[in-house]
Formats: sequence, C-alpha cells, structure tokens
Amino acid sequence: TLNKQETTLVKGASETLKATINPSDTTDSKALTWTTSNNRVATVDGNGKVTGVSEGEATITVRTSNGKTASCKVTVIKQIPVLTYQTHVADYGWLETVGDGETAGTTGKNKQMEAIKINLSNSSSYSGTIEYCTHVESIGWQDWKKNGQISGTEGQSKQIEAIKIKLTEEMAAHYDVYYRVHVQELGWMDWASNGEAAGTAGYSYRIEAIQIELVEKGGKAPGETTRPFIQHYVSYKTHVQDYGWQGKVYDGAISGIANQSKQLEAITITLEGAQYSGNIEYRTHVEDIGWQSWQMNGAIAGTTGQSKGLEAIKIRLTGEISKQYDVEKRVYVEGKGWQDRKQNGEIAGTTGESRQIEAIEITLVKK
Repeated sequence: TLNKQETTLVKGASETLKATINPSDTTDSKALTWTTSNNRVATVDGNGKVTGVSEGEATITVRTSNGKTASCKVTVIKQIPVLTYQTHVADYGWLETVGDGETAGTTGKNKQMEAIKINLSNSSSYSGTIEYCTHVESIGWQDWKKNGQISGTEGQSKQIEAIKIKLTEEMAAHYDVYYRVHVQELGWMDWASNGEAAGTAGYSYRIEAIQIELVEKGGKAPGETTRPFIQHYVSYKTHVQDYGWQGKVYDGAISGIANQSKQLEAITITLEGAQYSGNIEYRTHVEDIGWQSWQMNGAIAGTTGQSKGLEAIKIRLTGEISKQYDVEKRVYVEGKGWQDRKQNGEIAGTTGESRQIEAIEITLVKK
C-alpha cells in the first residue's frame, strides 16, 4: 500500500510517497520498483520521490519483486505567483505592503515617493524573478534591483521620477508585468509593461503612487498603454549679445533671438534623464578664434564678455544613446535666416563668411 492514493503538486515541487509491505516479515518482495505513467507531467525516483514537471495528471505505481502493486494519482497544477510591493514616502517612511493591482504611496497629498521594494513569492514553479530600477532626482537611473531589494533612496529627500519593472527567465515567458504611476501635475499615467519606463524624466516631477499587476502572458492590459512615460531629451541655453544668459529650453524650442541682429556668444547643452548611457558633445566656431575644443554635458562652448559671436556649431552623441538617437539642429544665421536641419556631427552655420548665429533649435530623434 501507499500512504496516499491521490496527491496534488505544483510544478517544480516534490513529495516522497511511502510504501508499506504487509506482512512485514515477508522475505520475497522487499525490492521496490517505481514508475510514472507520464514523465512529462511527473517523475519519480527509486525512493518514491515524485516531482511535478508540468500541468496535468500522472499515475505513480510502485511494484514489488513478486508483482504486487499500489498506485497514487498525481495532479500537477499551475502555481500562481504572488506580487507584493511597498513604498517609502516623504514624511511617512515605509508604508504598508500592498498586493497585485493595489495603490502604494499617496495621492492628493503632494508627497514624493522616495524608494520602493517589490517582491515575487509563490513562484517556485518558474525560474526567474522580478527586477526594477528607478530614476531618482539629481542621480538619474540607478542600477537594477531584484525581489525585495530597495530601489531609490532613504533619508536623502530625493524623489523618484520614473521606474522600470521586468520579469526574467521563465517568469517572463509566462507572465507580463504592468505598472502605472501617479505623477505630480499629471495624475495617473497610462500603463507601462515589461521593462518600459513609467513616469517622467527631465521635468523634475515626482512620482506619488504606483500600481503593479501580473497578467498571464498575452492577457489584456489593465488599461490604456499609450502614454506611460514622457521626457525632456535635451536642454540648452544660450548667451545672447546685450542680453546675457537666457533661460533653459527643451527639445526643439528656440534659444536666442532670431532676426534682431543679436549674436549668440556661448551655449550649453545637456541630456535630460536619458535612458541610455553616453554623452552629448559640441564644439563652436567663434568669430576671430575659429573652432574651439569639444565640450560636453552642460559645459560652456563659446565665449562670454568678449563680444565674439558663434558662427557655426557641431553636436554629436556618444555611447549607447548614439545607437538609439540622432541629434538634429538648425540655426538662424545673420543675413540668411533659418538653415536646413543638420544631423549629428554635421556643421550648422557658416565658416569664413563672418556671419553670426542668432538662434538655435536642438532635438533628439529616435533612429
């Protein structure tokens, strides 16, 4: 006899069945042989240890050397992973842990989310785990964390501005992870999934709350997925004749003053919240000086206090971001107006004509 006639296992779990021979003093039937009716569903070893392989039913049979048998019906079921998460909020600290689809954080209280922990449990049926990274104020994108580790900061009063969440290995093959965030000034944004960014970058808007859901692979998204993330890609400001430094502008906006004979004398350019590693580099051709050396990431190119105009500019991306984006620019040239757009390291403006740049537009374009 076996200690069980029926048992249920989740995929990947094991249980050892116990065989009993009666009478106990028999001498010709001690050797036992274990078999399974379907090794794609459940396997068994020589000691009666049964392991669930995939969903379905199988019969485990034990046989004595003299042909006596006993059987157990094994049902292997799908294990449902359990998702929980917890947020650290300004002035409150760590709030209570919530589950799949519930709101973590606060809304309507103007409190920034500063850190998050995400846990995946009851998932031994599948290899893999859950990983996540956050875009933090004045830090940018942090490294990926996984299953219960802290992403973000504590005690630094730095807001989380965006987040990415993904599943790995078999978990990623069987489930999608969806998430959306409640953002300062914007409210609830649309749902992101499987490693996409949710939130903002370059706006200095805080995330205040988050919802996360697991959905079986190919299942319906919890809501709209059109606009989970917005970002400023590039910012720039110019030093204008008689006016000095102007305010920072973003993504294709005009910096400078077109058609007023006021030359640009210096410029700074910065990537804003980039999702990829790399830099933005630029060099300017200056009146009476010529081409200056390359600058990058907010350093000043050109001159101030010398009344020397910019006549041409080159801009390029380096590193991983250069594989994802092109940088485009166009300039307003004294006596010529707006020129055609130029990409990457191409020259915008003129050299050898003594014509100053009066305004510029810069944008990043997805390759």
